Amino acid sequence: MSKIRIVYPYLLPIIGFFLAMAVFSTAATAKTTRVTFENGMEVIFKENHSSPMITSIVFVRAGAKYENDFNNGITHFLEHLLFDGTKNRSRLEISEGIKRHGGYINAFTRKDLTAYLVLTPKEYIEYGIEVQADQLFNSIFPDEEVTKERKIVIEEIQMDNDREANLASYFFNAKSMASTAYERPVLGYKNIISSIPRQKIIEYWKQYYAPNNMIALVIGDFDTEEMIETYRSVFGIIPPVDLPSPPDVSYYPPTDKSVYHKAGNTKMTYITIGIDAPHYTDPDYYAFDLMADYLSSDENSPFASTLVDGEGKPLYQSYSAYLETAEEFSRLVIEIITDDESKADGIVAGVDEVLENFDEFQPSAEILAGITVSKKVSEIFLEEKLHYYGFVIAPRLVTTGWDFMESYLEVIDKVNPTMMVRAADRWLDDLKYIATVFYPRQEKPEKEREKIHTVYREEVLPNGLTVVVKSNRDSRVFALNVIGKNRSASEPAGRDGITDFVNRMIKKGTTTYTAEELTNELAVVGAKVTLFDNPWIPYDDRYTIRQFAFMKFETIDEFTEQGLRLFADMVRNPAFDSAAVEQVRGVLIGLIGRQSGMTLNACRDLFYATLFEKSAYDKSIYGTPHTIGMITRNDLIAYHKKFYSPENMIITVGTNFDADTMMAMIKTAFGDMTPTGFSPAPATPGPAITGVARAHSGMDKEQIYIYLGNMLPGAGHPDAPAITLAMEILSSRLGKVLREEQGLAYSVGAGAVWDREFGWYICRIGTGSENFGQARDGIIAQINKLKSEGPTADELETAQNSIWGSSLTRRLSRINQAYYMGVNEYLGLDYDYEKEYIPQLRSLTAEQVKAAALKYLDTVNYVLATVGKI
Repeated sequence: MSKIRIVYPYLLPIIGFFLAMAVFSTAATAKTTRVTFENGMEVIFKENHSSPMITSIVFVRAGAKYENDFNNGITHFLEHLLFDGTKNRSRLEISEGIKRHGGYINAFTRKDLTAYLVLTPKEYIEYGIEVQADQLFNSIFPDEEVTKERKIVIEEIQMDNDREANLASYFFNAKSMASTAYERPVLGYKNIISSIPRQKIIEYWKQYYAPNNMIALVIGDFDTEEMIETYRSVFGIIPPVDLPSPPDVSYYPPTDKSVYHKAGNTKMTYITIGIDAPHYTDPDYYAFDLMADYLSSDENSPFASTLVDGEGKPLYQSYSAYLETAEEFSRLVIEIITDDESKADGIVAGVDEVLENFDEFQPSAEILAGITVSKKVSEIFLEEKLHYYGFVIAPRLVTTGWDFMESYLEVIDKVNPTMMVRAADRWLDDLKYIATVFYPRQEKPEKEREKIHTVYREEVLPNGLTVVVKSNRDSRVFALNVIGKNRSASEPAGRDGITDFVNRMIKKGTTTYTAEELTNELAVVGAKVTLFDNPWIPYDDRYTIRQFAFMKFETIDEFTEQGLRLFADMVRNPAFDSAAVEQVRGVLIGLIGRQSGMTLNACRDLFYATLFEKSAYDKSIYGTPHTIGMITRNDLIAYHKKFYSPENMIITVGTNFDADTMMAMIKTAFGDMTPTGFSPAPATPGPAITGVARAHSGMDKEQIYIYLGNMLPGAGHPDAPAITLAMEILSSRLGKVLREEQGLAYSVGAGAVWDREFGWYICRIGTGSENFGQARDGIIAQINKLKSEGPTADELETAQNSIWGSSLTRRLSRINQAYYMGVNEYLGLDYDYEKEYIPQLRSLTAEQVKAAALKYLDTVNYVLATVGKI
C-alpha cells in the first residue's frame, strides 16, 4: 500500500527542504555495477525495472578534438558510415532489423566523444548489442555508401547553417576557442567532407574504434550477472589495439573582457558570454554548476531584475546559463537573446553587475535548496527515459568518470549560499570573459505486457471534467497531464496564438503566489512543469498541435499532495500579471520571428494554410506578431476561463497511489470548478483538393523544404491502422531511396496525423534547392510504387514492430503515459487503446495496406507546399 503523507501548508516553508532531502536519502537506489573486461572496455550496468526495455550506449573517445584541420568532420562522417553495412549485415538489415524487433537505434557525435545507442524490448537486447558491436567493429564502407553519405552529411551541414542559433554558436566558438581543438565544428566543412578519401576514414576508424577506447552504459530491466555475461560474450571478445597518443589540447582562458560583434543571417540578436570556471576536479565546481541553474531560473535569477531598461522593461527575450564541462577545462556560458542589437551593451553590463557583485545577488538557502531538489528530481525523470538519459546525462561519464557521476548528487547537497559566494569571489572577482554578439544584417527586400497490478479508473465529474487515473507501483513519479480540447477551433478571430500565450502565463504567478513565490514552491517539490515544446530542439513539435493544448506536471510520490494542490492553483487561478503579459508577449513575438526564418516551420504553416483553407486549422498555431500584439490581458483572462473550463478539459494521471484514492484527490482539486457552457465550433476538414494545390514562399536559404499531402478519415475509422502502416512503410522507403541511396536529404519522412472526424497525411523533405524536382518526383514515385506493388512481407513485419517499439519508447516515462491516455480520450478511443491497437496492426495483411494506400494516397490531387529557393 502507498503511504499518503499529509503535509500542512503552514509547515511547508520550514520542512520543505528537509523533507526533500529525506526523499533522496531513503529512496531505493538502483543496483549499479562497474566491470572492466580483459580487453580494456569499461562497462557500467545499471538496473531499472520500471519498464520492460533495455538500452546499451557505447561511447567512443573520438570526436572533433581528436581531428585536425585537414580531416575536420571525419568523426561525424564515420558515425554515419557505421550504419551502412558490415561483414554480416547490410545497411537495411541494421536499421530494419532493429525496427523489426521493436527497437530504436541512433548515434551522435560531440567534440570529445561519439555515442552509439540501441534501445529494445528486454527480450531482444542480445540481438540489439550484437548489431551494435557489428557496426562498431565489422563495418565495410562500400564505395556507393560513402558517396551517398557525403551528400547526406553535406545536407546536414546546410541544414545546420540555416538555423540562426547555430550560426551564433559557431561564431562564439570561433572566438572563445580560437586556436584550440575545441574550435573545430563537429560536422566539419563541406569542402572537407566532399573530398576526404575513403581510406583515410578507414584508417581513422581503425585507430580509435577499439574496446580499450570505449566505455559503455547499460540501463534497464535486466539481471546484472546475466547481462554482464551477455555483454562479455559480444564485446569482451574484441581484441584491444595500440591507441594513438591523446591529442595535445591547449586551452586559453580569457585574459580580459573582450566583446566581438558580427552581422549574420538572423532575425534576433544572440549574446553569448564565456567565463573560465572551476575544473570538475575542483571543489568549487559544484557551486558553479548550481550557480548556472540559479542564473537560468525564470523568476529567481538576478538577470530578471538587472537586465532591464530605465522603465524596468526586460532587455531580453530569453536568457540561460550552463556549465560546460570538458576534460581540460570548464567554463560558465551565459546565452541571452534580444530583439534589438542596440540592447546588447546594456545586457552585457547587466551580466557584469551580477557576476562582479554576486554576494549581493546570491540565492537564499530556500531557493538553493529548491534548485538542488530540482536537479535530483530531474535525474529521476530522465532515468525513466532510457534513451534520453543516454543523450543528456550519460556522456558526462566519458569526461569525468563514473566515480564523479556516482557521487555528484550527494556532493551538491552540501553546497550552501556561502560556498557559492566564496566560489564566485575566487573565480569572478577579477572578471574576464569572451563575449560575442551575433546580430541581424540589414535585410534585403524579399502498451506492451503491463503488470497485473496496473489499475485504471475513469470518471466524468458532475462539472463535465473527464478524469482518467492509471495506478502502478513501479515508478516513483507522479505525473498529471491536462488536455485542453479543440485548440485552434477555440481561438477567437484575430487572436491566433492565444492558447500558447495563455499556457506560457501559467507559470507566471497565480492569485495565490507571485511568480517568484510560485517558482520557489515548485522547486521545493522538485516539480517539472511543461506547457509548450522546446523551441531550441529541432522537430520538437510532437505535442504543440492544432487539435488540442497540453499542460504537464511531474514530481515524485512524496510530493504528490503538495504538488497537486500547487498545480491545480496554476491551472485554475493564473494571475495574468500585466508586466508578465508584456514579457511573454515579447518572448512570443521573438519566437515567431525566429521560426519564420526557418524553412521547416514556414513550410509547415504554408502547407496547413493551403490544405485547410478558410477553416480553423489554416492559421499558425503560434499566431503572428500582429495577432499576438492585439491580445489584451482581458482577452487572456476570458479565453482561459472558457478554454480551460472543466467541460473542455481531460485530466490523465499516472501514480503509485491507489487509483480510488487518487481519483478522490483529483475531485478535491478540480471537482468544484464551475462549468461555463463553453462549446467551440468543431474543427472541419479543408476543401476538396482538385489537381495539385501549389503554394510557394521564397526564402534565401541553402535548402528548400517540401510538404506534400492531403486529407484522410478520422482516428476511429476502420482503415486508420492500415493507413498508419502504409505511411510507416512509405516513410521507410523515402528514407531508403531519397536519403540513403540518392543522398538528397538529411531530414525526410512521412506520417499520418489524426483528429476525431478526419486526419491528413504528410510527406516532407528538406533538400538542396537544386534537388527540388528530383525530391518531389521521388516522393510521388514512392507513393505510386506502394499503391501498385504494396509492401513486401518483410516491410510489413518491420513496420508493425517499428510502430510497436515506438509506442513503447514514447511511453517509457509516466508523464508520457498520462499524455497519451489523454490523447486517446480526446480522439474518442479507449484510454488504453494501444492494447487493442498493436494487435490490430499485427493482424493486417500486405493486401490491406496496399488497398489503404490505393484508396487514400492520391498522387493526382494533393497539396504541394515549398519554402526556399527554386
